[in-house]
Amino acid sequence: MKTILSLAFAQDQYNFDEEIEFFGEVYRVIQYSTNFDVDLTEKLIRKYDGQCDVICITGIPQKIKFKKGYFLHPATYRLKTAARYTPIVDGQIIKDVYIPYALRMYQLKNPQFFYKKKIGFYSAALQISFVEPLSEICKDLVMADPFFLLKLPFNLHSSKSLEKFLKLLSPVLKSMKVQKKFVPDFDNESLFKSRALNEFLDCDILVGNEANINFLNMSHLKGRTIIIDIVSPQLEKKLKEAGLKEALICLPQLSIYPKMNYSILEGIMQIKKGVGNFVKEDDVIRMVEEIKISPDVKTFYEDVEETTKFSFVIHPLSTSYLFKHPYLKFIKEYSKPFEKLTEEVISYSPGFYYGKIDGIVSEKNGRKVEGLIYTVTETPKKLMEAEPDVIYRKILKLCEKADDAGSKIMGLGAYTKIVGDAGVTIDRLSPIPVTTGNSLSAASTLWAAKLAVEKLGFVKNVGGQFKGTVMIVGATGSIGAVSAKVLALSWDRIIIAAPRAYKLMELKEEILKINPKVKVEVSTDADNYSDVCDLIITTTSGQGKTILDIMKVKSGCVICDVSRPFDIKESDAIKRPDVMVIASGEVTLPGQVNISIDLGLEGNIVYACLAETALLAMDGKFESFTLSRNINYEKVIEIDRMANEHGVRLSQIMGHSGFITDAEFDLCKEHALNAIKKNKK
Repeated sequence: MKTILSLAFAQDQYNFDEEIEFFGEVYRVIQYSTNFDVDLTEKLIRKYDGQCDVICITGIPQKIKFKKGYFLHPATYRLKTAARYTPIVDGQIIKDVYIPYALRMYQLKNPQFFYKKKIGFYSAALQISFVEPLSEICKDLVMADPFFLLKLPFNLHSSKSLEKFLKLLSPVLKSMKVQKKFVPDFDNESLFKSRALNEFLDCDILVGNEANINFLNMSHLKGRTIIIDIVSPQLEKKLKEAGLKEALICLPQLSIYPKMNYSILEGIMQIKKGVGNFVKEDDVIRMVEEIKISPDVKTFYEDVEETTKFSFVIHPLSTSYLFKHPYLKFIKEYSKPFEKLTEEVISYSPGFYYGKIDGIVSEKNGRKVEGLIYTVTETPKKLMEAEPDVIYRKILKLCEKADDAGSKIMGLGAYTKIVGDAGVTIDRLSPIPVTTGNSLSAASTLWAAKLAVEKLGFVKNVGGQFKGTVMIVGATGSIGAVSAKVLALSWDRIIIAAPRAYKLMELKEEILKINPKVKVEVSTDADNYSDVCDLIITTTSGQGKTILDIMKVKSGCVICDVSRPFDIKESDAIKRPDVMVIASGEVTLPGQVNISIDLGLEGNIVYACLAETALLAMDGKFESFTLSRNINYEKVIEIDRMANEHGVRLSQIMGHSGFITDAEFDLCKEHALNAIKKNKK
């Protein structure tokens, strides 16, 4: 059995002698905590030199590499050269290779974790493997090295300034003893005395390693988020007691080996390499691939009683909506002659806070959520006529107000998400993440369409596959394209219709990559296929223009109108009692929801794009989930899953005049059957 001597330089009273099994092999690990005592650590190294297979040291200052050289504390050099026979490792090579990879990998999979966050390093010099990847991910960095190392009242903000600081003060740092008493306390008294500490604690995420966080006053960690290399059982207990919210732990899987750390892991690798062969970067790469380690977030404490806020921007859907404002309600009955003038004048008004939605409670985690609703005053016509920059500025001012009010995310409603580049610029300049809500809009549209088709019962569903034809009008738009991709998984035949043929051809190729078996046809004129479709989804921004001749539509067809204003006028829908025209699927939120404003919907029903923003708040997923005119169909599938978990449900199917009852579905089916019989004669 191979023997490992582990020396915990920065810990006290954590000694053991036991056997651990690691991937099929057993090792004896003898650990001594030396509590920053360099002499004692060196004495133990000399005692066990030649008596064990590897010596692992944790908690010593590691080598800091510069472009032209490096900085190594004399105590580290002294300890790493104290043995004559047994190799000494400190885990640095694993940290140098694995931690940058781990952080980049986590950021790619979970971009919301780092989105527009300010990152604070207790000591970037002592966490050098974190610096490069995090400086690429986040531009707003605070490095508290001057305060942490020398109690100096300022911070650093870049790798260049850190390097200059260390080079300038290296003689001082080399002469300093590595002891706990030299590290300043992160308490209220220190906060009062130091603006530097104030700036550091203002960061969204704090970065440290187990060695330096372990001996800090942890009261400042209550409700906070940290990034850390590894968490031992002892530190985990302290972090829970301090009320830490969550930690991104770079090496969490090895918690099944509670005594494992980077140094011991490198020690095991060194034993496997054999005498005279030292661990290299390629060995670490192979090790990471072999044991498939990856970072993960661990939640330590979550206050589900605290209300999470989101915000949402709406606008009047027509000139008549303008007179729903409290100041204009009194002339609503006589508003017709004033509509055009009011529409023009009120568009010069800045956006403002309109009201709130509260009482939302997630069924998954019990999180309470509150929505702050803001509005701009432009109608769809004015939004489309205006220069995008004008609308951007209005919405960005509302984003700033939402941020000041404590909102974690902003949603864009109706035409505010169509203006310009569909939310991309607003998100880039907003202090909080922005989402258009189109992923849930698409998902809820498909919920409503599926339910309506099933209620009429004219299309067979075999094993989850509808044996019929669906057409998407406005298929090259954001919701249209993603609807087509998702429907390709559950319908035999799809027709995609839009004005630009080349975009339709591109979309067809994308659909066939998702499901090569589906039959896809394209058309620039919806009327060419409306007589063979069992389901038609309209997703245009035609602002009420006629996009298909309803008189040509197949009897028993369901038309799901996503557009606002509606593509299918109510007067046209009445002409075809054998065709079911429904609105897009609006939804209800979980909890005892109270809506203090008029959204133009009945009861506690909300628009799906608003519900997406609320849903992201319930899930704690504060990211730009849906942006631009290209919606990832996988996002639609993901938001569908989240909605099911948290309790966002399709409301009763709605039409032009409100809820559509089962009796109305039965009547439509009866008319359709009669029309089908008549056509057969």
